[in-house]
Amino acid sequence: MNATGLNYHDLLQAAGVNQGNFQAFIDGYFANKYNTAMWDGFEFDAAPMLDYTYQQFQSELKLNVMATYVNPDSPAKMKSTEGFSELSGTIPTMKSALVRDSKEQRELMKMQMASGDSTVNLAISQLYRTMDQLLGEHTNSISYQRNQMVSKGKLELLSTNNPGGIANITFSAQIPSANIVTKTGNGKWWTDTTRATEGTTSDPIADIEAEIQKMQDAGVSAITIEMDKLTLKATLGHTKVLSAIGYNLNPLVADATVAKAIASNLSYNQKVAAFQGLFEATLKVTDQIAAVETFDKATMKPVSTQMRSFAANVVSLYPTGNIGKIKHVLPILPAEGFQGAIARYFNGSLLLRTYSDINTNVQYFNTEQALLAVIDKPKYFHILNVL
Repeated sequence: MNATGLNYHDLLQAAGVNQGNFQAFIDGYFANKYNTAMWDGFEFDAAPMLDYTYQQFQSELKLNVMATYVNPDSPAKMKSTEGFSELSGTIPTMKSALVRDSKEQRELMKMQMASGDSTVNLAISQLYRTMDQLLGEHTNSISYQRNQMVSKGKLELLSTNNPGGIANITFSAQIPSANIVTKTGNGKWWTDTTRATEGTTSDPIADIEAEIQKMQDAGVSAITIEMDKLTLKATLGHTKVLSAIGYNLNPLVADATVAKAIASNLSYNQKVAAFQGLFEATLKVTDQIAAVETFDKATMKPVSTQMRSFAANVVSLYPTGNIGKIKHVLPILPAEGFQGAIARYFNGSLLLRTYSDINTNVQYFNTEQALLAVIDKPKYFHILNVL
């Protein structure tokens, strides 16, 4: 018999939530938190896929040819319809799990006794934090996918960014090799990983302009330049960049030394605005950090390792606007008679499951989601590796 009269081991029951209203709980508390997250240039595919292999047409630029002038009695000239090229690949699956054991259950009991607040209110707060952690993990994973695809043209699953999971697998955006430029020798913007020494022949402005020109020649009129914030900060300190900014602000300066001095006195935000003003493009600065957790056997403690999700020392250029889709697979729901509760999120692609083991007083919260950020205009993407 439960001496307290309350079901502390089942967080959902304590919060007044069950299979019938678990989806309503998720929709009510999280509808506007993560579902509206912006993965710039990417949107969820309206319809989920039934398996893990995708085929997608490569989008073309929306360029309409002009009508043909003819005499009044002549038929119209037939226009060609350019065939689509098809992209294909597979969708990876990611999962997460949290376990709520007797320690957390007793904490709920202590909180109720100490605060005098209702168990339902406290349980709702605890359930919210649990769901928030799981949904936040998947949000960060999608952001990491997007930023890796845009900055590297691929998503690589390695032991460093996917510890404990599958490794040494690459999901490619299929950007043409001719569109990926890697600076070498003294043409590198810096010749050391600390970015302390500039390449003697390096010229960041000319390098970016060259890629913009290629894109304009291919018919791209609205262009976005994207860089990681730390890479941009280092770039703003490059001698050639400072001189270019200084000359742009005051074309009548005596020489490059004076131009550099003018730019050096600007604030970071002023430098960013002046740098963007040098190009026929929009500058996007990405400042996102992802983290993975491993277990340190020496200390017997979990260790969180941070990593920047947009690759360092990279300049990505692409058409402004929509550049891809988030392809996702329809999850398989538990069989009828499942003794737990389920809910879905992110256009139905994420499956949340929770159930309890009454023999051990342990409650499990599991997630499963199969998706991939797929670039649908790879032939218009340009990546400049500067170090």
